[in-house]
Amino acid sequence: MATDSMASTTVAAWPLAVLETLNGYGVDGVALIREAGLDLDALKANPGGRVPTAAMTRLWTLTAERSGEPAIGLQVGKTSLPMHLRVMGLLIQTAPTIGHILDVAVRYQRLISTGVIVRLQQRPEAVGLEICCLPDVVLHPASIDAFVAAHVGNLRRLYPEGGVSQVTLQRTAPASAAAWQAVLGCPVLFQQQGNIVWHSRECLQQPLLLGDAGLWHQHEQLASKELEALDATPPLILTLQGLLRAQGDAVPGLAALAAAVSMSERSLRRRLSELGSGYRQLVDGWRAERAAQLVRGGDSLAEVAHRLGFSDASNFSKAFRRWYGVSPDTFRQQDS
Repeated sequence: MATDSMASTTVAAWPLAVLETLNGYGVDGVALIREAGLDLDALKANPGGRVPTAAMTRLWTLTAERSGEPAIGLQVGKTSLPMHLRVMGLLIQTAPTIGHILDVAVRYQRLISTGVIVRLQQRPEAVGLEICCLPDVVLHPASIDAFVAAHVGNLRRLYPEGGVSQVTLQRTAPASAAAWQAVLGCPVLFQQQGNIVWHSRECLQQPLLLGDAGLWHQHEQLASKELEALDATPPLILTLQGLLRAQGDAVPGLAALAAAVSMSERSLRRRLSELGSGYRQLVDGWRAERAAQLVRGGDSLAEVAHRLGFSDASNFSKAFRRWYGVSPDTFRQQDS
């Protein structure tokens, strides 16, 4: 049986943000992404997709080691923009107040990562957004730094005063806290009981620069639908889908997938059957998703067919019509 740590996933935009940051440190980010078990082409083709949290943790560990920068998570968080977070980013951009942002951060955090839980903490003068690590999920401290830096940076873009009064972190205190103080712009305490961003209560209802209640409600409906789809998929299926996406165009066999989730082939086959799925259905679903990405990207049908393991473009076109009800050419025209 897959554990929570194997089931947790993270939005694929995060490894792309890591790559962008590493370019400024003279580190071969492409090699690190590959070493972490991720496929860069697949990430770029679907930045709104999901990757296993375990792979993301490997990437954070490699990033911290190779960059030699203790505050690398902060630097990655600084490069993160609302648009990188897809529908969550739209909610942040159009939120009428900071209070609205905190609300959606709690309700829709799982769209960004299922490896943490976000909840609110209360003080007389402040409201805290706490990032709680799940007991069976291993996270690198840099990932928390990145989350906090991205959150604070997004608030400052919409509300120059920021509204953040203090940050507490569970991580070990660095030799110098200067980077944390500079990026977060408020007092930062280390080796605390929780990872919490504290917001001044008096700022929660201040109007934000781009606030639009009508658009915000529209985006909230989209977020609700995405969350329903995410919750409707069993954790083991989500994990296997993430593993398939992480491999790019190379389809791992059943044995490789079973090993990745610490199961025997027989156990995995039986568990998938219980969930109304199977190896072939998973691969077919991945091929359908990847085919749409490649067709949208302008690749020739012969090239897409070859990359996805079809014998020729004709067989690929038949499969594509089965998946989407139209030919690849029609699909490309409709999407343009």
